[in-house]
Amino acid sequence: MKPLRFDAAANQPPIGSGADSASAPISSGTNLWGKAEALRRLGGDEDLLRELCRIFLEESPKLQEKLREAIAHADPQAVMRAAHSLKGELGYLGADGPLQAARELEDMGHGNDLSRAQETFTFLEKELASLHLVMQDFAGARA
Repeated sequence: MKPLRFDAAANQPPIGSGADSASAPISSGTNLWGKAEALRRLGGDEDLLRELCRIFLEESPKLQEKLREAIAHADPQAVMRAAHSLKGELGYLGADGPLQAARELEDMGHGNDLSRAQETFTFLEKELASLHLVMQDFAGARA
């Protein structure tokens, strides 16, 4: 059996913000994680969603570190690449709050304007910390 990769769900477009009431926001103000919509997109396969969450929990800190370093070195291309990768993973999972922040960082890198990158990254880190807690509970990946 081939190992599962996060992009195994790539045959579906990222979850949009038009989620139904079954995927109500977990955090106040933003849709932190549209779990019900992500599950629907995966044909109701909870095991697959748990595995994708575990992969995200393992890989996203690496992407966060790449973003942190790219911002510290004022490297817009590296910011754009790391934010793009993180944005893709968040899109598959329906994590709209952090997704928007990753999208903004990607756009900043593309536009070679990192003047608000640290502020946006700080927000992204907070959103990802909350998302990780929720996903750890679901995935059974509490450390």
